[in-house]
Amino acid sequence: MMGMKRTFDIASLTRPSVKVLKPYSSARDEYVSDGSEMVFLDANENPYPNGVNRYPDPYQRGLKEVLSSVKGVPPQNMLLGNGSDEVLDLLFRAFCEPNVDNVITLPPTYGMYKVLAGINAVENREILLTEEFQPDVKGILKMADPKSKMLFLCSPNNPTGKDFGTILIKQLLE
Repeated sequence: MMGMKRTFDIASLTRPSVKVLKPYSSARDEYVSDGSEMVFLDANENPYPNGVNRYPDPYQRGLKEVLSSVKGVPPQNMLLGNGSDEVLDLLFRAFCEPNVDNVITLPPTYGMYKVLAGINAVENREILLTEEFQPDVKGILKMADPKSKMLFLCSPNNPTGKDFGTILIKQLLE
């Protein structure tokens, strides 16, 4: 497989029950403002200005446009959340079937991976970092199976502060 280019299809990794979900839709979703101020009384918005009387755009369109111009990433490729814990939880829910799938973590590392695996009923397979605090590529590949849905590479690692070698990461990706 070395040297062959593979196509990445995120839909093939998504849980079937998540793929068929219909998103919640609110008035704020359905109306994209032309810049004018609108009050959605049917959504219980307060018509009197007090600085917090409107629901925000659920898709964060304005912020994503700014980030897109700064980072050069298309807005449709962005996921914004209330910190890393929320985004990590969403990854577990989108890609890991409870009581079926597993994830691989590399302790010592960020403790929330293990907590979220427990909350989402996903097996957490731990492969210790090497003495140099680098991923044990052979150990990871030996532990992985078709039910392994995510590998968490925390780089720079928490709590060691070490970056993972790009050669090791490339070996894991290939």
